[in-house]
Amino acid sequence: MDETNKQEILEAINTFATHVEERFNILESDVAQIKDTMVTKDYLDEKMGDLRGDLVLLTRKEDKKVVAIIELLVERNIIAAADAKKILGMDPFPQFSVSSH
Repeated sequence: MDETNKQEILEAINTFATHVEERFNILESDVAQIKDTMVTKDYLDEKMGDLRGDLVLLTRKEDKKVVAIIELLVERNIIAAADAKKILGMDPFPQFSVSSH
């Protein structure tokens, strides 16, 4: 193998290596951007906890309305107190007595 062939091979390898290095640099940049926008598990856990708290709060508000309606129905003798107790004992927030007004 003469010196010219060796030089051509080295230049081809160098060109290839430079091209590969440029592509790796682009990939590193892309990965860095993805890392900057990616959320962490802790962040998701915190947001899911906040959402759960909000949903429980909304459900409790709705439950108060249901309790008020059931108490009104009992008061007006539309449903029996035993039926009201059965309904109010259901999940998600069971209550075991009907208020008497």
